[in-house]
Amino acid sequence: MQNKEILGMKVLRNSKIKNSDYRQENLISPPKSISDQIYDVLKERILLGKISQGERLIESAIAEELQTSRTPVREAFQRLTQDGLVERVLQGGVRVPVITPKMIKEVYGIRGVLEVYAVELACDNIDSETLNKLKEMSKQARKILSSPQANQPEGWMELWRINTLFHETICKAAGSEYLVKVLSQLKDLVMRFRFLSLRKTRIRAWDEHELMIKYLENKDKLKLKELMKAHVELATSDALKSLESDEWEKDV
Repeated sequence: MQNKEILGMKVLRNSKIKNSDYRQENLISPPKSISDQIYDVLKERILLGKISQGERLIESAIAEELQTSRTPVREAFQRLTQDGLVERVLQGGVRVPVITPKMIKEVYGIRGVLEVYAVELACDNIDSETLNKLKEMSKQARKILSSPQANQPEGWMELWRINTLFHETICKAAGSEYLVKVLSQLKDLVMRFRFLSLRKTRIRAWDEHELMIKYLENKDKLKLKELMKAHVELATSDALKSLESDEWEKDV
């Protein structure tokens, strides 16, 4: 029963965050399926390092822990596999891939090219409503950063969600449907890498985000492209340093 209550809390918390997408939407959203809830729980554990790199996950064990059948666990595994957060193993079940420097460099390298292109397009197309959304996200992030929540796993997750929404909003402002699709395929891998250094670089990241808003307002395309390129390069460097030192695992 306790695990079911934990899953229920997860739904409520995620629903609250969804409503912070800064869009006028219905306040009532449909309840999440058991499969979706299991997916959310496992994804958060992977990102926070509660499930270690290389650790194997077994359907029956997860089903027993969360007091559910194996079918929704299997469905959650399929989604996590598609996201690149787990991989199938011959012995059965899945495991969390070991992050390597090569993975980080390749994924961030692709992301850097795409995001620089995104801000170039967004600089021409962004409107005042979207700029106001970005400013509101920055306020929300600063509020968390100045609170005790900033040092708690729940705060890290919410900061990451706002960070992801910030970049997605700029990408959508670029007006390219294909660009949005390609970047969305990298989102979860980038999320995992970003968590390597999130706790140590979050203030600097939002300093840079606020500069991006300024350059978007001023239509300063050259400075914006240079800033985004440096933003991704620093994120790459931070992730590599944290991976080498293993400090991120000790902080969890």
